Amino acid sequence: MRVAIGALMQETNSFAPTVTHMDGFDAGHLVRGEDMFETFAGTNSEIAGFIEACHEAPDTLIAPLVAANANAGGVIATDTHAALRGEMVARLEATHRKHPVNLVLLALHGSMCALDDFDPEGGLLTAVRSVVGPDVIVSASLDMHANVTQRMVDAADILVGYRTIPHVDQRRTGIRVARPSLAAARGGPRPRTVLCKAPMILPAEHMLTSIGPMHEVRAAADWYESEGHVLAASLFGVQPWLDVPEVGCAAATVAHEFEPADRVARELAGMLWDRRDRFEVDLEVVGAGIDHALATAHPPMLLIDSADSPSSGSPGDSTAVLQELIARDLHRKSATDAPPILLTIVDPRAAAAAHESGDGMTIDVEIGGLFDPARSSPVQLRARVERLTDGHLTWSGAAYTGLRLTAGPTAVLAAGRLRVLVVSAPIPMSDPILYLAAGLDPTTAQAIQVKSPSNWRTLYRDITPNAVLLDTPGASSANLRQFERPHTPRPMYPLDTFEWNPHA
Repeated sequence: MRVAIGALMQETNSFAPTVTHMDGFDAGHLVRGEDMFETFAGTNSEIAGFIEACHEAPDTLIAPLVAANANAGGVIATDTHAALRGEMVARLEATHRKHPVNLVLLALHGSMCALDDFDPEGGLLTAVRSVVGPDVIVSASLDMHANVTQRMVDAADILVGYRTIPHVDQRRTGIRVARPSLAAARGGPRPRTVLCKAPMILPAEHMLTSIGPMHEVRAAADWYESEGHVLAASLFGVQPWLDVPEVGCAAATVAHEFEPADRVARELAGMLWDRRDRFEVDLEVVGAGIDHALATAHPPMLLIDSADSPSSGSPGDSTAVLQELIARDLHRKSATDAPPILLTIVDPRAAAAAHESGDGMTIDVEIGGLFDPARSSPVQLRARVERLTDGHLTWSGAAYTGLRLTAGPTAVLAAGRLRVLVVSAPIPMSDPILYLAAGLDPTTAQAIQVKSPSNWRTLYRDITPNAVLLDTPGASSANLRQFERPHTPRPMYPLDTFEWNPHA
């Protein structure tokens, strides 16, 4: 048995002002061939799950292709998309020509969009199918925010998504994809994936699978699996800031027969639709939220700035929260006798200025508003350079355990009660390791800005249960009605008022 494995992942935000180039994948990870084994060993990743399942199967040889993962961001540049897809396909062609493969396992996000293709994952799966032919099993893991398309379903045998939001089951998802795929590739019954799309997009904040409406539908999906109605049942809340012609939530099921797969997919999609209004998010005005955080008797309080979340594709350069704190004079020297307030802003220019000045120096620096000036303006700040780092991090929390990434040159700027962590690259900001690696202790803070819609609920769980969701400007705002969507099909909830029946 010969199994080819690879990954191509990026979550696209159509409303972000940036374009994702190859350096975005370099900042995430871009690993080729045998190096994949060392890179993903012991990590909570789909690739680790693929490898584990293959090692369980006797006489299975793994042919590693390429694993490319960029942080969420704007649409992918045409040349970058062409290079990455071309390399994946070329490596597969060379492998298959020399030693034909029986199975292809791919880790995909599912919500990529390139300047030259609204559906890059569908295009990649189609290209893979053209290389290996109709008899080889082709399977993929997907993020729960994937936008699953019919082209993806037509090209793949098995599509399975994460079970959890916040995402903590990447390795387990890899195993869930690989085991039935290996069984089919060894001559067992061939499964198929059936898709039911629901005309809705949902804010990410209430897609949690531990409580609330998504938890209820996920429990039903688990029941269908445990009772043997289907091999796998996946729910896809979709990346809500994606403007493409086939966008929408979905349920996808894997089974050996069409009828049960179709029936369960329609039932689950209908359950999502019936709960649509429960996904709405109540946001608090920034000033009121900050006042709440400053007055709390049980600090720290998390200031959730999800509209500028890099893990949702925003650039991370918003100064909305910083401006409100400065308006309260919390950057003045006289404000230093109280617990600090921690913030994060993406600004490579400010980080470079701090590194050039050096540790302990006081600098006048312009911060933020660099990438998305239509939504945020720069702030002038006099601050002391408290700490400088290279920005190299290893995820320690449950979400991406063991995976390495870099925020680029990083600086902690101290001004009064404010500790502004300035990073050079828009990396996920849901893990307290971001502050801890820069010498900042979140447990001693009064308030902590966190630019993430949901993963913070797991990763900050041991630090504080207190949080306020702020109504800030940004490319990943929970207020989905504000965005212009020239490519999104209509009607679409919550943009329109209409009825929909999954069984019609």
